[in-house]
Amino acid sequence: MFSGAKNMEELRRLYESDTPVLAYEFKRRAVEDWTPVHSHLRGQLVALTQGMLIVEVGSERLMHTSQRCAWIPPNCKHAGRSVGSAAGSMLDLSPELCRGLPKTPCIFNSSELLFAIVHRMLRWDLRQPLSAAQKHLIATLRDEIRKPDQEPLRLKMPKEERLAKVADALLDDLGDDRTLDAWANVAGMARRTFMRAFSAEVDMSFGRWRQQARLFAALEMLAQKKSVTEVGCAVGYSSVSAFIEMFRTTLGATPQRFFRDRRS
Repeated sequence: MFSGAKNMEELRRLYESDTPVLAYEFKRRAVEDWTPVHSHLRGQLVALTQGMLIVEVGSERLMHTSQRCAWIPPNCKHAGRSVGSAAGSMLDLSPELCRGLPKTPCIFNSSELLFAIVHRMLRWDLRQPLSAAQKHLIATLRDEIRKPDQEPLRLKMPKEERLAKVADALLDDLGDDRTLDAWANVAGMARRTFMRAFSAEVDMSFGRWRQQARLFAALEMLAQKKSVTEVGCAVGYSSVSAFIEMFRTTLGATPQRFFRDRRS
């Protein structure tokens, strides 16, 4: 839905013009497959109000939960998919406005002001010249994107073949509770060599990476309204309380409160 254009052809012309900002609303299906890897000429700010988006950039995945904003810079190759009937609003910023903004994708942990700015921009009439107040709002938007409070929901995938084999096996079965020694054996490495190599590839310890991978999968299942008990067992936790404690420690709220706050 786009209030500033009557049809897709007009929207395409606006997108390719030097119009500073394009604002529109979107809604996706309950669950969508990965989009092909692509990029945009404009920078894109996504303010998510419902559901969840997963963005993959190179060897890294970012989890975009509702009531947060995501930034995708111009010409950044990425893929994505939605979970839980994702909906929200987008701002497409001209290449000129993107100068000085982050050159890598990021998720904003605290985004109340950004949501308010996006909501205001949805009502702009793009056929009219920008007013002084609108230009000031654009400047504030750029300031907020330039120094975001970033969300820690990132999962980097190892590229080295033996380590990637371990990561893929874990992602296929997150309930797999093999020991560190057993996973090192899968990689054909000594325990210490495996620990050092994995940490160097993904910027965190193997144990922390496995926990993050389980959290990613748990968020997807919870967004599809599966029970906390079912999800905790599916991602390898021996008790519901242990799963809830991991979730609360990482995201600052229990699963029920996390999703209740976002729905409200």
